[in-house]
Amino acid sequence: MAQLLSEELISLVRNLIKEKNQESLKKLLDDMRPADVADLIEHLNQDERLCIFELLKPQGAGEVLLEMEAPVQERVLSGLDNQAIMEIIQELDSDDAADLVGDLPEERARAIIETVGENISKDLKKLLPYPEDSAGGIMALEYVAVNAESTIQEAIETIRQKREEVENVYYVFVVDDHQRLAGVVSLKSLLIEPPSRKVKEIMNPQVVSAYVYNDQEEVARLVKKYDLVSIPVVDEHHRLVGRITHDDIIDVLEEEADEDIALMAGVINQEIAEDSPIKISRARLPWLIVGLFGGILAAAVIHRFEASIEKVVALSFFFPVIMAMGGNTGTQAATVAVRGLATGDISVMNIGRRIWLELKVALVNGVICGILLSLIVGYWLSSLVLGTVVGIALIVIILTSGLVGASVPLMLKKLDIDPALATGPFVTTSNDIISLFIYLTLVTLTLMAR
Repeated sequence: MAQLLSEELISLVRNLIKEKNQESLKKLLDDMRPADVADLIEHLNQDERLCIFELLKPQGAGEVLLEMEAPVQERVLSGLDNQAIMEIIQELDSDDAADLVGDLPEERARAIIETVGENISKDLKKLLPYPEDSAGGIMALEYVAVNAESTIQEAIETIRQKREEVENVYYVFVVDDHQRLAGVVSLKSLLIEPPSRKVKEIMNPQVVSAYVYNDQEEVARLVKKYDLVSIPVVDEHHRLVGRITHDDIIDVLEEEADEDIALMAGVINQEIAEDSPIKISRARLPWLIVGLFGGILAAAVIHRFEASIEKVVALSFFFPVIMAMGGNTGTQAATVAVRGLATGDISVMNIGRRIWLELKVALVNGVICGILLSLIVGYWLSSLVLGTVVGIALIVIILTSGLVGASVPLMLKKLDIDPALATGPFVTTSNDIISLFIYLTLVTLTLMAR
């Protein structure tokens, strides 16, 4: 039974732990789903977490671990001995077991691999070498595959034989004599066709697959594009080596979205559940330092035009407006570009068209905002000339900021660099400097001409 986490529940659990009432505590945990137990554990201290884990069976403990945020999972694992971790790993699917072992310190991971059963150790050694964010890194080795020459009856028998090993069967993959992926057949087709028919007669040969070294984002795009619940993974010889299910893809989408949002905000590798001030500071400080030096450069630009500012001090009143408009325009364009690249709606093949579109948008917005600002400044300073100059400056700034915001992520993508790095502090800081330079340059040229 699912239940919402509440202060009362947390307080009850803590009291039961304090009273060492293991029977009531175990009964309470048995009625909760793994995700709810994980949520509960994240609100407890380390000793309380370990007390909860002592009451969980290895299979339940593994399911709870998989639902935890990474920092909490790391701390719980650090408090468990190798025997407890080994028992948990033996109950998990190969991909989940590899994820847990891969997050352990190298020496401890090696000791556990040598201790677990031969089959599990073999699976871990197959999966761990693959990059964590690749198809091989997230695939499971448990799947149902039959030879193309098999009959439907034989295929159904294979499914029955693997019912314990493969938790959920969405498709049956079809291979040739060399284990190369040849097609896919649905469970529905196996049930409605005569048992004596050959699998090759009813399979779909147009099967969508992922290469074992494909990036997980690319795999997620394939699953989304073709509405798949499971996708086979093949090696360089097109041999079937594993499968990725929809629940793993959901995790990938969440992970990639979190990563992009964090990078856009200038927060590098910070987990939401992290509670170490030093680690959080380390995640945020680099971009703050970049922003600091960007601000110093902006100050240097202002200093360079000090004489112009002294002539018409009121022009400095509009620095926040100019910088905000440039930063917002750049961030808007960059955010759309990063999001489009992540979902596949924008590709590097149409860079020119995308940038041209953003320029047209920036021109429309720039003209409207420029006219409004020129009228306000002209009335405020009682100078139509200065109002016009400020308005023109804003149009140029919005055009430039839109160009920078849209083009930098696209260019980074072309260079195989994460485009999320282009947004947030980078775009905002660079546009601040560019905006001030354009604004003060046009103002200075106008004052020199008067």
